[in-house]
Amino acid sequence: MDYLLTETGKLELEKLVQGRALYAFDFDGTLAKIVREHHAARLSRPIRFWLEKLAQGSPAAIISGRSVEDLQSRVGTVVPHLIGNHGSEGPHTREEDRLHVRETCRAWLQSVTDRFHDELARCGVSIENKSYSLSFHYRTVEHREEARVLITKVIGELSPPPRIVLGKSVVNVMPPTASHKGTALLEYMRRLDCSLALYVGDDETDEDVFALGDSRILTVRVGRKKGSAARYFLKRQAEITAVLRFLVEGGNHSLHTWSGCHDQGVSRPIPPSS
Repeated sequence: MDYLLTETGKLELEKLVQGRALYAFDFDGTLAKIVREHHAARLSRPIRFWLEKLAQGSPAAIISGRSVEDLQSRVGTVVPHLIGNHGSEGPHTREEDRLHVRETCRAWLQSVTDRFHDELARCGVSIENKSYSLSFHYRTVEHREEARVLITKVIGELSPPPRIVLGKSVVNVMPPTASHKGTALLEYMRRLDCSLALYVGDDETDEDVFALGDSRILTVRVGRKKGSAARYFLKRQAEITAVLRFLVEGGNHSLHTWSGCHDQGVSRPIPPSS
């Protein structure tokens, strides 16, 4: 993995700007900071400003583990294309497929509630029902190893066996037939007639995109990680603002502006402070 905010990375981004590219992002840990309380995540004002500017002139999407309804409550109309539940929820999937996924998750939730409700509650693990997937959250749990053992036990009882994707203090389970982020991104590239794409994510679910190995897709991971299939990385989530600004301004300013330096003799809109 190479660091994106370099001359080489700049050239890669400029290729996207010059072509017909889809700009797609994960939400938590990418567009929004990871926070202790899952429901408290939000876009900072600078990121919202530059993301809206980008979406006004280019195809843009958010592909998140959150439900589409949840994303809408946090993003509003800033980004037109919202894909939820790790790629399985959105207009790109067939209604009969979505129905099958929902029914599987409903049966899973009923089974878990009937058999493990008290045990999970005592451990402090919460279950988020996102209709097309279930998420077991343990970020606020005191005895984290105990929580992980219990979650593993519960998931092992699910039928059919789910696809498991680990996140930051969360374990996501999806029906094996559900679409993932990689298939969703490719479908939206086709739908929006985009020959290129940028995808930025920070978690294991994003490896479904990184692992595509598609030369048309510039893949970027927030946080360098050994073994990730992403081509580039950002050191921290806050650097997303610089990337968005670069894309909006068409790559016509120097790399110095990425680190917050002022350009000489150039007038640009100033985003709201966070």
